[in-house]
Amino acid sequence: MEISSTDSAGLTGTARKIPAIVVMLGIVSLLTDSATEMIYPLIPVFVAALGSGAIILGIIEGVAETTAALLKLVSGIISDKLGKRKILVVIGYSISSLIRPVTGMVSAAWQIIFVRMLDRVGKGIRTAPRDALIASSVDESMRGKSYGFHRAMDNAGAVIGPLLAITVLLVLFMGFKMKDPLLVLRWTFILAIIPGIFAVLTLVFLVKESSPAGKSSSTFRFSLKSFDSNFRTYLVIMLIFTLGNSSDAFLLYRVEESIRHSGAVVNIVRSIGPLNSMILNFGDIKTQENVINILFLPLVWAFFNIIKVVLSTPMGSLSDRTGRKKVINTGWAIYVLVYASFALLVFLPGDIQVIFTFILFGIYALFYAFTEGTEKAFVADMVTEEKRGSAFGLFNFAIGLGALPASVIFGFLYSLFNRKFPGYGGTVAFGFGAFLALVAMIMLATMVKEPSRNRSNS
Repeated sequence: MEISSTDSAGLTGTARKIPAIVVMLGIVSLLTDSATEMIYPLIPVFVAALGSGAIILGIIEGVAETTAALLKLVSGIISDKLGKRKILVVIGYSISSLIRPVTGMVSAAWQIIFVRMLDRVGKGIRTAPRDALIASSVDESMRGKSYGFHRAMDNAGAVIGPLLAITVLLVLFMGFKMKDPLLVLRWTFILAIIPGIFAVLTLVFLVKESSPAGKSSSTFRFSLKSFDSNFRTYLVIMLIFTLGNSSDAFLLYRVEESIRHSGAVVNIVRSIGPLNSMILNFGDIKTQENVINILFLPLVWAFFNIIKVVLSTPMGSLSDRTGRKKVINTGWAIYVLVYASFALLVFLPGDIQVIFTFILFGIYALFYAFTEGTEKAFVADMVTEEKRGSAFGLFNFAIGLGALPASVIFGFLYSLFNRKFPGYGGTVAFGFGAFLALVAMIMLATMVKEPSRNRSNS
């Protein structure tokens, strides 16, 4: 049975009044992110295993996100012109699900750039039409809640993905007696195709766009002048914030660097009898240490996303009641705090760094809970129905336009200062990100007007 955009299935708990199409799109995102997050938290250690470091990681993430941003703009405009959203959403999810597992087949770190780029092509095609479809399916009084719910489902996949990765890693290490960590990583990435296929099947057979959006015009003309100055200012501020918002892969890279240099996680595992006995099965001491560090990263990432799952829907709902700007700026303030703290992480003792890492990732999850759904609901508030695909495309384009320089600059600062002052590259790079986020906070508070939401935007 298909779920259409006009259905409003009653659900229990926080999703009681959320339309069924939003629920099903949430399930699609859950499955897709499960596949993505089987790979993503392991990319830093995979890149390191292939002999590369922070600069190549910055290029990989920057190119990937910028590619996605360009296509989000194009697909958003096309979906407005066609008046159809689902076909582009299906195409986007299909591309990502098929190309993502190819990560396990590369022989050099630079080749990941092309895999990630094609993966982000899929994300770029699907994101703006999907966000516009959600906006069209809910009343304006619960947009924040609906986007928050969708992000919660996406984040639930980001919890399941790392746990699946850990399970696969253990099965391959212990069940199949594989000793080569690089080979085990490759197989883990390849097996990520399974949840991706289920995501596409769910989208094709259980989501139906029964009420396509009206076409905005018969020609494919597009101009920023069709949007007011308030919305354009918001886009500029998002660009500035993004310039300091490098890929989260760098947080994982920072953690991997910290635990590798300090040996803290290895020491903790060695001190726990049953865990130490299990680890002794993994070859020589160097291999055992690599296995411990590999398993730790998905564990941190899963913990991080559990908090996002719990808080994304209530924080989105909070913005429906108190206003978008307050909620967004609260999230950005948390971001400043976390990045400044990561900048100072190197000054802590090794064992304390491990504990502090969990605390920081828990706090960092609050940034996403406050902002992910709310930023999108703010876009929907600012524009009319027939322009929403284009508006979401522009919103994501502004973010992506800053993503490439953000990650490349971050990687450059990280590597440059690590060479000159070993261990302190992250201090400079994370400090730079915190500063730009603070500038964006001030600009949002003083330069953007929050539109009234007691009117119909459809």
